[in-house]
Amino acid sequence: MLDLKRLASFIGERAVLPTVGHELRTPLTSICGYIETVLDGQIDSQTSRRFLEIARLEALRLGRMIDGMLEVSMLDLAPPGLSGLCDVVEQIRATIDIIAPIARKRDVTIRTRSPKRAVARLEADECVHALSNLVENAVKHGSEHGTVKVGCRRAEPFVEVTVEDDGSGVDPADRKAIFKLGVRGANTDRTGSGIGLAVVKAIAERRGGDVRVESSSLGGARFVLRLPAG
Repeated sequence: MLDLKRLASFIGERAVLPTVGHELRTPLTSICGYIETVLDGQIDSQTSRRFLEIARLEALRLGRMIDGMLEVSMLDLAPPGLSGLCDVVEQIRATIDIIAPIARKRDVTIRTRSPKRAVARLEADECVHALSNLVENAVKHGSEHGTVKVGCRRAEPFVEVTVEDDGSGVDPADRKAIFKLGVRGANTDRTGSGIGLAVVKAIAERRGGDVRVESSSLGGARFVLRLPAG
């Protein structure tokens, strides 16, 4: 379960409510997108069932997020590096399912390249939160009808995930600042809250990893997320 109380300690108490709102929006968007597609009735029964299952899983994840907001966890006394384990490759697949409705609206193709398995030291929900922020960011700030590439590899002592887009990229002068709460890159022409990347940074650093941005061969931004290998 994503520990929102711990996350708040990294992003600052004043940012708790806008951050929670931002993080709830993505699963809600995914749920609505899949249900609307099923209601349109233009897909076969097998696809409808798969879309409803994805919506159900996102609803369950949303419930776990809300539970995390309401409970006072004894884990606050634990050392920062302690966590569970998850297969990052599996979470990448889950993330692409989550972001698929947003990608379809912009006609963006998401391509992946990863090993069969790559275990990292963090909870599955935390991993999906970090990944979904990066992939959604790439879909929204890349080109319409464009391509987003998601890669994963073992780079001991880390599992490294890369997310690349073909948009306008991030100015070198902004590459550290965009991970601060409320900061958006100067090159973007799309609206945003400046919260998502701060959440990614908080999750990564909490677990002993990091995140950075550089130029992509696609012409846009290339985000590199490193998580401690399990």
